[in-house]
Amino acid sequence: MSKRASSEILINRHSYILFTIGIIGFIGFLFLKPIVDFNAASPISESRAQVELRIEKLASALGFSFDSLEVMSELKQNTKYFDKLRDTLGSDISPKEVNASGGHLKTWNTIVGVQVEANDIIVESDKLFSSNGLLKFRTTNNGQIIQVSENPKRANPTFLTGESLQGIARNVVESILGYNLEDYDQIDSSDESTEPLVDEGQTTIGSVESEKDANSKSFELKWKSKANKAEMPVMLSLKLEPFVRESGAAGNFKTEFGYKLNSFSAKNEFELIDDSPEEREANEAESILSSILMVIALLFLAVMSFSIGIQNIFRGKVEWRRVLLIFAVVSTGLFAWTAIFYTETYISFLGTTSIFLISVNVLLSSVAGGLYLAMAYVSWEALARSQNHPQVAIIDAVWQRRFFMRETGAGILHGFGLGGLVIGVFALAVYVMGSYYFQYDSQYGFSEAGNSYKLLTLNLNAWTSTWLVVIVQIALVYSAFNQWIKKKSIVLLLSILLSTAFLVLLVRLQGTSGGFTDEYLIFLPISLITIFAYRKYGILTVATGWWLFVVTYMVSVYWGSPSIELAYVLWAQIALILGYLSFGVFSFLYGTPISEVGEYIPEYEERISQHLRVEKEIEIARESQYKLMPLQPPKADGFDVYGFFLPSFEVGGDYFDYVLSKDADGNPKALTMVVVDVSGKAMRAAMPAIFTSGLLLAKMKDGEPAQIMSEVAEPIHARTDKRTFITCVIARYDLASERLSVANAGHCKPILKRNGKADFIQTPEPRWPLGLKAEVEYKSQEFKLKKGDFILLYSDGLPEAVNEKGQRFGFDEVPALVERIDTDNLSANEIAQEIKRTVTKFSNHQLVDDTTIICLKV
Repeated sequence: MSKRASSEILINRHSYILFTIGIIGFIGFLFLKPIVDFNAASPISESRAQVELRIEKLASALGFSFDSLEVMSELKQNTKYFDKLRDTLGSDISPKEVNASGGHLKTWNTIVGVQVEANDIIVESDKLFSSNGLLKFRTTNNGQIIQVSENPKRANPTFLTGESLQGIARNVVESILGYNLEDYDQIDSSDESTEPLVDEGQTTIGSVESEKDANSKSFELKWKSKANKAEMPVMLSLKLEPFVRESGAAGNFKTEFGYKLNSFSAKNEFELIDDSPEEREANEAESILSSILMVIALLFLAVMSFSIGIQNIFRGKVEWRRVLLIFAVVSTGLFAWTAIFYTETYISFLGTTSIFLISVNVLLSSVAGGLYLAMAYVSWEALARSQNHPQVAIIDAVWQRRFFMRETGAGILHGFGLGGLVIGVFALAVYVMGSYYFQYDSQYGFSEAGNSYKLLTLNLNAWTSTWLVVIVQIALVYSAFNQWIKKKSIVLLLSILLSTAFLVLLVRLQGTSGGFTDEYLIFLPISLITIFAYRKYGILTVATGWWLFVVTYMVSVYWGSPSIELAYVLWAQIALILGYLSFGVFSFLYGTPISEVGEYIPEYEERISQHLRVEKEIEIARESQYKLMPLQPPKADGFDVYGFFLPSFEVGGDYFDYVLSKDADGNPKALTMVVVDVSGKAMRAAMPAIFTSGLLLAKMKDGEPAQIMSEVAEPIHARTDKRTFITCVIARYDLASERLSVANAGHCKPILKRNGKADFIQTPEPRWPLGLKAEVEYKSQEFKLKKGDFILLYSDGLPEAVNEKGQRFGFDEVPALVERIDTDNLSANEIAQEIKRTVTKFSNHQLVDDTTIICLKV
């Protein structure tokens, strides 16, 4: 097939429709973004390092140094403030309008504190501030300080001096914090602004409590905006507390009088600095309910992944190299991302015990996540392969490091079309529900902005979340229901409904302002689109589309940032996207078709196929071996004979036969019986047994036992290896003379029962097993049989049978068994069946060696 013909098959009319819809979807996202994006018109303007540098300069102006302190900053999206604005001003107000007018929808929260040894894991900023913090600062996106708070549990490090309270206040608000008090009216001032700062007779005691006792009065000053300008805070509030500081060595103390900065706030109208107790209680109740639903969803997926995965592992349907690599990559990715987050935030505040606990917790959770996805992949691959899902061959090619394939390129191109569609549908669904979206990259909120390695952590997060969503919440869910349920319409319905719930509750990197119902309706069309895309195109296309959807929304907060340190994340990510797209285009145009590579057969399928071939070969060998043995015993007057072969494996190394020779008139002349036992078991013993049977059968009609053995000794020795030897016993019963001739080549001694007593038949030397020597002159033992005599030929499987206690049946027990059986009244067949029942019952049907019996009555 030509490249052009192949291309037309991979990219068809439906493909161009998908590409067109994808472009329209992305354009729709750009159109709706100013309406539904919480950060519209307000990209992140400063990095964490820039914010902390400003706070460090501010600390110096407030009278303390960062030298012995720790700092942590995180970006907060104040969605509750915007929700209150909507409740008050109308739901048609957009985030873009509030951001453009200077609303504090996005702020940096900076904690300045000390390292404290703790015995628990702190992963929440309020808890960290309560235990370790001294001061907390809130900074707007454009760098304006809007809040300063002290921790009442710890000493306040600030110290401000000046000639009067009013002078200090104006210096703090105007010179340090950067507000122009000419635009404000003071509404609550102190009459003591011209008085001395503190009574010189006061003394200072070091603890916070004693400072409060010594300087019990604090002063709060407030200013209200003269003009109602949206870009400036409506209310300023500053609280100062008198403080006396002593410094110097013993005997040379220096006393300074000043103030501490208790708090400062610059509030817009309706702005919430802290939640009310009622709101905190409601938030906790909502968080508990959300956690319960999340645990239920996670348990469902985990049980499904592990149950299907373990079943396929036991069936051997697993590619261990793939599973181990997925486990290692995902575990490492999760650990690296979380480790970077903690390093950038909490670690500097915590002591050794807390760091150890956090490290163990991060390691265990990362390993659990890697194991979870690895088992989900095992489950998905086995189901997808058995159900012939599209693009499984592409995944096989990728695992074989064959990346430059035409089908891979087509899958990526379809993925970009799908990604544009999902991007647009999400924005449209958010708009229709009257909601908005914000950054929510982890359980810690929006953490990427505070990382130093944003491009690395962003893509670690994007790819691991993409694999979790696509493999587990979309592909595996659909594949599992497709396996369990026959009706396709029900499969689709259940897959879409459950995948939507999992997208809302579990792994996703966009938050919305709606509740569970609103979010379910927002993600419902996305789940529908991805499920249908998976059915039509496959997992590579859906993974590419989901990744594009994720990274587009993750980098949207950097669009238009004035900071090079932040803007580079957008442009570098666009370069990665275009590089991936270019790879898809070139792979499609110039890549090798998968048909030219050849069909990939998984290792486990090769093992299963090989196992089936071996089973078939064993079955053929088993049938061949049984065909070489007599189906029915010979019948004639004067004797009753019956034999059986009971292998310990599918095939065995034992062989028996009996041949009735006739004279020239066609009358029965002699019965020749043989039992053979080849060393070893199963196929290794079966083939020499078959070979030996052919040699013996050619000579049994006319030859005497010793003669037959001597003649076959040389060819058996020539055709068998040194490790193989064959024991054999041949008995010939002459009907006219009633004489029995027996020759033994290292085999179990036959047994003669006469007059109720059973004993071994002794044969003359030599008794070398066949195969050990090329030339052996065997000799026979001959004697006359009487009416009622019973002869037993057997292999060592009978005396060597072992019971559950490890006890052997024993050679001496064989004559005793024969004596216990009523050989006078039972036929040869009935005697043989009684021996079979005895040995199988004794060994609990677990034979350690092949067992062969020939019973002869005269």
